[in-house]
Amino acid sequence: MSLRGALCAVALAAGMPVAAQDTQGATQAAVAPTAEAQCELHVWPTENYLGVKMGLFSGFGLIGAAIDQAGHAKGVRTVKDLMRDYLGPQVQLEELEKLDYLAKLGLDASEYRVIVQEPTPWNEDLKGNKELKAQVKAMNAKIKQGERLTASTNPCYAELITTHIFYHKAMMYGSNLFTGWHYRQFDGDTLVSDGKGQVKNPLEEFPPKDETMVETAKIELRDAYSKDFAEWVEKKSGT
Repeated sequence: MSLRGALCAVALAAGMPVAAQDTQGATQAAVAPTAEAQCELHVWPTENYLGVKMGLFSGFGLIGAAIDQAGHAKGVRTVKDLMRDYLGPQVQLEELEKLDYLAKLGLDASEYRVIVQEPTPWNEDLKGNKELKAQVKAMNAKIKQGERLTASTNPCYAELITTHIFYHKAMMYGSNLFTGWHYRQFDGDTLVSDGKGQVKNPLEEFPPKDETMVETAKIELRDAYSKDFAEWVEKKSGT
């Protein structure tokens, strides 16, 4: 697969949020707005992990000898498995919190109540799942029409959607982590801000070459994700 083809594949996956359902479990964001908070920010982390390895004689498959020290010391795992372990939805939310992501989006944390939605799904899960595919199709239609993705009628309302996390390795470009986001802000029923895109940052230690490098690889992957968001807000979102 060429670099252009790989990025086109990511672009096709970039508008695929899952059905809007408020979650009250482990993925609830650790935000404590004041009692006066009147606005809502709905946040979708992602489970859409993508990976491409490119070289003269190789396609995507098992990458290196990536070994997870927690129960997988004798097994080789794919880069998608490792991203799912190291940068799952809850970790994504924690990393955004560390960045003070509401402030980066130009939102006052004392005025906004964060509502975490079910993660956007893995592209592969749409295959053979008619219900999920229909949900995604309906939500993409709402995005195209400039409508809200949830049933909320709060006049002060915004959405932050993580569309994909994409590991790309190529001989000419090295290893990079691409992350895609879509930010939408409403004034009543009117869409007043609509920014989307993806940003990349380099990786050197991920995936880990052996179990002694697991922690280093985790830190690097999470740091690249955080940098992706900060740079995307600055360059891509229009906020």
